[in-house]
Amino acid sequence: MKQTYHFSKYHGLGNDFIIFDGINQRINVDELAGISAQLCHRHYGIGADGVIIVLESSHCDLKMKIFNSDGTCPEMCGNGLRCFSSFSYDHKLIETDVFSVETDAGKMVPALLIKEGVVGAVEIDMGEPQVDDLYMKAANIVQAIPIQFKDKTYEGFIVSMGNPHLVIFLNSDDHHSLDEFAQLVADNPLFKNGINIELVDVKSKNEGKMVVWERGVGKTLACGTGACAAVVAGVHSGKFDRKVTIEQPGGNLLIEWQESDRHVIKTGPATHVYDGHVML
Repeated sequence: MKQTYHFSKYHGLGNDFIIFDGINQRINVDELAGISAQLCHRHYGIGADGVIIVLESSHCDLKMKIFNSDGTCPEMCGNGLRCFSSFSYDHKLIETDVFSVETDAGKMVPALLIKEGVVGAVEIDMGEPQVDDLYMKAANIVQAIPIQFKDKTYEGFIVSMGNPHLVIFLNSDDHHSLDEFAQLVADNPLFKNGINIELVDVKSKNEGKMVVWERGVGKTLACGTGACAAVVAGVHSGKFDRKVTIEQPGGNLLIEWQESDRHVIKTGPATHVYDGHVML
């Protein structure tokens, strides 16, 4: 039997998502996962980088489930979490400006910056950088590895914000090589399970410029966890101070890696685009 579901379209710096209320609508998550690629198709579907479902949680205020545009399920998405948070407030699924969210990468705590009843930005405590058992040695928050590209060796940094990232620092003139870097990484047996790629240009100790290739999506206009990973790698290598503005094609994010508790705080906008209905 076909059923019609309400959805909302949101974007965080151009990183866009189709969001479903899975609390007030009876949604089959597995079914939605199976057609997420179709829904995200830019020509034959609604068009988005991912699908997000708001669900009830047994130990947090809400639960976020997310699927990439290719149907895979990432552990975390920073821009998606900001959109999730703004959607949840706009649809009265939460009534406080600070709340907890269960994700596949652990508990996250968004704080809504509200002015005249409208969410202007979302500040999220992303927790501490994690150790990815697949790519990193135990207890290493940042894992440095050499990346050979066009007869040059670049220093790459593997950082996990609940999902894995490969951060490479280079001049912005080389950012056009993102597609080639992505293919190089895809062909490397070390990254057989995929990894997000960030090419970062250090403008100053508190400013960086970044382009990103997201696992399961491809090039996107912005990546929240990628910006966090870039700052962690930059602080670790002495390139950045602990509070950095990261410029991306879709806009800027403010990232702070707190020295006191080693938590990464990310602040940026989430924008409502439109509402609609889809028949599954």
